[in-house]
Amino acid sequence: MRTSTQRSALRVQVTSMAQLLVSPISYIRYARKSKLALFAVLWMAAIAIMAIFPFVIAPHPPNRTFSGKSNLPPSLEFLLGTDNVGRDILSQVIWGASTSLAIGIGAAMVEVVIGVPLGLFAGYYGGRLDQIFMRIADTILTIPTIVLLIVAVTLLRAQSLVSIVIVMGFVNWVWLAKTLRGEALRVREEEYVTAAKAMGFSDPYIIAKHILSNVVAPLIVIVTFDIAWFILYESTMSFIGLGDPTIPSWGRLLFIGRGFLNTAPWISVIPGIFIFLTVLSFNILGDDLTGFLGARGRRV
Repeated sequence: MRTSTQRSALRVQVTSMAQLLVSPISYIRYARKSKLALFAVLWMAAIAIMAIFPFVIAPHPPNRTFSGKSNLPPSLEFLLGTDNVGRDILSQVIWGASTSLAIGIGAAMVEVVIGVPLGLFAGYYGGRLDQIFMRIADTILTIPTIVLLIVAVTLLRAQSLVSIVIVMGFVNWVWLAKTLRGEALRVREEEYVTAAKAMGFSDPYIIAKHILSNVVAPLIVIVTFDIAWFILYESTMSFIGLGDPTIPSWGRLLFIGRGFLNTAPWISVIPGIFIFLTVLSFNILGDDLTGFLGARGRRV
């Protein structure tokens, strides 16, 4: 039989998860109170539309070249100009949004698949498992992420989109796992977890039902920030010549335009602006989600 305390604790869990599930609609209302947050939402909506429908929005295929029209400045014919071989920069920027978001979201998913179970199990069970996890995490954190990423991509010769996504997610899971480990250490001492153990529920059930449901909020915030970092990492690697040269990306445009900063600065400046505003928007969303989900949690 469930006691009244146990039933109350379980109701809190269900209510908390239900609020998180409807949070996108509530967040849009919440974001309207802040001009920065509203800008971030609108910008990300525009980038998402570009990424999903580039074949509809882009005026030309990304790799189509126009003979005799290289390094043209922005004009009515080419709204954002052309690059050194006569490709339309607007089309490349639009198709590059697909690449950047695909890498950012894909790497975040890989990071979640690796980091969430490791962090939750280490925090919940503690002991030797936690000690091994912490030593591995501390070792990885001694190496700058971008350096580790460049070395991994070079050694594995990871040039395809899928391989870069996997390497990025695998290299960057540590911060997510350590944060969730700390949350699991805190939540496992809560009354409803003790009640679930007393009721005979298995550890995997408790972790999935009670621990995970309480770390969804910080998980969403961390993933939002990390998508921005993954976009920056991809741009950095493309800028230094790593990655697939046949796939249009904002970083690839930076790489192409670095030799024409004096004669055709728009080749690098325009994708740089898109990278800056997209990363800024993800960071604004991350900061705003911290307050939004925290406020919702306090109202539960």
